[in-house]
Amino acid sequence: MRGPAPKEEKLLFNKIAKGDEVAFRIIYDAYFDLLAAYVLKMSKSEDVAKEIVQDTFMKLWTDRTGLHNIESPQAYIFAMARNRTIDFLRKLVKETNTIALLSEQVRYHANSAEERFDTQELQKFISEAISKLSPQKQTIFQLSKFEDFTHDEIAEELNLSKSTIKNHLSETVQYLRKSLNARLNSETLMLFLLIAYLKKQ
Repeated sequence: MRGPAPKEEKLLFNKIAKGDEVAFRIIYDAYFDLLAAYVLKMSKSEDVAKEIVQDTFMKLWTDRTGLHNIESPQAYIFAMARNRTIDFLRKLVKETNTIALLSEQVRYHANSAEERFDTQELQKFISEAISKLSPQKQTIFQLSKFEDFTHDEIAEELNLSKSTIKNHLSETVQYLRKSLNARLNSETLMLFLLIAYLKKQ
């Protein structure tokens, strides 16, 4: 399957720039599978590929006012998808390296008696910290961390977008990190918490 002819693509992009949803849908239908296959080769994950392509089209629509200046729409769309995939892979490598480093540090500090921690105390602290969040953040955190819901399942359950779920979880983890660091003054506890929740991002 190929996209529309170059002249037709430019015309469609000009229409999209003016807010034409029909033109946007034509481009979306023409390129979604092509982009998904392209991204899949790099990401090796069908779910990730679909999500990146969805994000690419969302960005295309959000920034549509500048599309009338695009000379090669096809190249532009593929470049967008490629850049977003590269960003995802870089983030994945960074998080993977961070988890490995933190795991090593935990093993090192856990050997010290004064750095050992009580998991019940940690659970109590997390519960107290979570109780101060908004009801929505509490619900999302509960479903993700304690009931093992996937991001997709939480989004469907709460009728929210997947990106909203990710943002709420990310904000909650950052909040817990700061709270733990400020109140418990224990490097091992902080590292343990980071590993436990980074692994489920």
